[in-house]
Amino acid sequence: MPLLPRVWAFLADCMTRTHQTPSQQQLFTLKPPTIIRHLAHHIKTRTWFALLFATALLPAEGQTADTLKAANLRNVDIVAPRLRGKLRANALGQITLNLDFLNDMPKLFGNADPLRYAQSLPNVQTNGELDAGLHIEGCDNAHNEMSLNGVPVHNAAHLLGIFSVFNASHYAQMRFSPTAVSAGHANRLGGFVDLCSPDTIAHKLTGEGSIGLISSQATLRVPINGQMELTLSGRSAYINLLYHRLLNMEDMALKYGFYDANVTWTYRPNDNNMLRIDYYSGQDDGELNEKVSVYKGKMKWANYLGALHWTRRMGRTTLQQTAYLSAYGNDFYTGFENTHLRLPSSITDWGYKAHLSFAPLSLHAAVVYHRLQLQSPEVSGDRQYINPAPQRQRTLETSLGADMALPLAEQLKLTGGLRATIYRSPDATFYGLDPLLHLVWQSPVGAFLVSGAIKRQYLFRTGFSSLNLPSEFWLSSSAVHRPQRAINLSANYRTALFKGAFQLTAGVYHKWLYHQQEYVSTPFEVIFNPSDNVSKHLVEGQGRNYGAHVMLEKRSGCLTGWVSYAWGRAQRRYPGTALLGEYPASHERVHELNAVAAYQLSPRWRLAATLVWASGTPFTAPENFYMLDGNLVSQFGPHNGARLSTYVRLDLSANYLLYSRNGREHGLNLSVYNANMRRNDLFWRIRIDGDGYSYRPLSFLPQQMPFLPSISYFFKF
Repeated sequence: MPLLPRVWAFLADCMTRTHQTPSQQQLFTLKPPTIIRHLAHHIKTRTWFALLFATALLPAEGQTADTLKAANLRNVDIVAPRLRGKLRANALGQITLNLDFLNDMPKLFGNADPLRYAQSLPNVQTNGELDAGLHIEGCDNAHNEMSLNGVPVHNAAHLLGIFSVFNASHYAQMRFSPTAVSAGHANRLGGFVDLCSPDTIAHKLTGEGSIGLISSQATLRVPINGQMELTLSGRSAYINLLYHRLLNMEDMALKYGFYDANVTWTYRPNDNNMLRIDYYSGQDDGELNEKVSVYKGKMKWANYLGALHWTRRMGRTTLQQTAYLSAYGNDFYTGFENTHLRLPSSITDWGYKAHLSFAPLSLHAAVVYHRLQLQSPEVSGDRQYINPAPQRQRTLETSLGADMALPLAEQLKLTGGLRATIYRSPDATFYGLDPLLHLVWQSPVGAFLVSGAIKRQYLFRTGFSSLNLPSEFWLSSSAVHRPQRAINLSANYRTALFKGAFQLTAGVYHKWLYHQQEYVSTPFEVIFNPSDNVSKHLVEGQGRNYGAHVMLEKRSGCLTGWVSYAWGRAQRRYPGTALLGEYPASHERVHELNAVAAYQLSPRWRLAATLVWASGTPFTAPENFYMLDGNLVSQFGPHNGARLSTYVRLDLSANYLLYSRNGREHGLNLSVYNANMRRNDLFWRIRIDGDGYSYRPLSFLPQQMPFLPSISYFFKF
């Protein structure tokens, strides 16, 4: 059997965002093997819960600001016991989620992932199971910054996007901003997600962990001399240990595993100084072998991070400094007989940033040295291939910024910021001046926020897939690829209801995007032409995102949680290319409803549920099929002209405490992923069965097991 059609079939099935245009054609000669498919085969106040069930069964057709009594101690919220809400929003719209909330929530294979709950917040749209990223106000995943204690992480996905790299037990809070709220935020067009360690020092040895079906995790906090604390966390997956037989189906065998390791050392000699050292490493390894032939496919990607933080308080003045190293690398390999293809790429950042605040003024400085290796195909085998030298880029990004708050009236405040950037790439130098403004009015009926900003981003992430697969890579702005730019306008409203028991949030936004890059090549073209420059496969265009959202949070009583609804459009246009006209971005979900609920049934029983109900995402569907010399030829229609079916998923969870006393507890968690048993579309694919073929959707979960039950043991001391 010829190699190239076989390799192409495998890659095309795994890398689902194949940017086909109406003029492009594909040839298939066999049923493509799929990592995703084989993995999927193995693996009173009760009104809200009734609502969750009822909504999950829907047909698939298509006052004053906050009266919450709280005090602040070293940036830790101490909340009155009668209020149990876990979301906190400041005047500029930044949301803080206390991560202890995840202890009661549904867990997939024993993991409650922070980003899964960030996806349920307003302004955020998701893109199905295999996507650990966030599409905030219509932006791509690459437009956001994911960070640990302010240090960027360049790929936040584990297990093909099912989990994120964030081990929630190691951190205290997750901070979410739908857009830049300060000139100190990095040069990104989208939102910001930062997981933060606690600022306090433990006075005694504490720990927590869980043991699940495919992974386990544990965290240990060790106090030292009353002024220091060492926090150690680890997480590891052992899929093949329990599921090795289930992972060997039909003619394919899958091996997969990942790990995370976190180390944080915190030193507080006094109330005015804090020194912290962070370390993180995580790696994924996957291998797919065909039993009846010599076909192999391997994937590997890893993150490494090290950082030194120092915070100094001098009366009303605070100085925060961070020096860090953050690296990410990936490698994709496929081989058949004596022909092999590798697609390695990497990015490494050395950075320093400082924040000096003395009300009402804040000053910011940052410098980052980027070293990038672009995706460089390496083809070898019986034929003679000319492989190009790896394409490398070294760039320097320097920024200065300032924020100032100006009271205009008793309840009216204007916050302004300005960020100046110099970006040096190998063949060009760019200068940027990015302003932002926030107008806050604390009215008698609630808080109003109107914001506007201009943002630039100098790094792109692109590739064959938008699902966080190791086929994507980072590249720099250059003389050919100009920096991305966005103009943001938004308006938001927030009010407390019933003495703080409920909180209502609503908002609208409009964002114009310029100099967007779209990757229009396919693995098939890369194999045939490995020497092509990356720029040949990129086209430049523009886009606009606009939408509205509303969220109601219940913050008191035995039942807490929130319901959010978002309507949004993300349109893209690439003039002068085969991508004709304006079309929806691949992640666009016009409608999305999210519900999160936690219920304290008794001292021992805690119940929880989450619901997602959303319209389908776009994809490019073929219009014609025909056979040519024994090969199936497909001709595609308009780019992203079709949509997947409506997405509905209900997850359930129950915690049973076996023992709880004096801060010590252990128990069992039972979770059901996709309890409504709906087989949601993952993507559409061509299936070849003998001499026939069909074009139909592929689901994450098999028909034989349309839901994923999970049981895990948890402990805390």
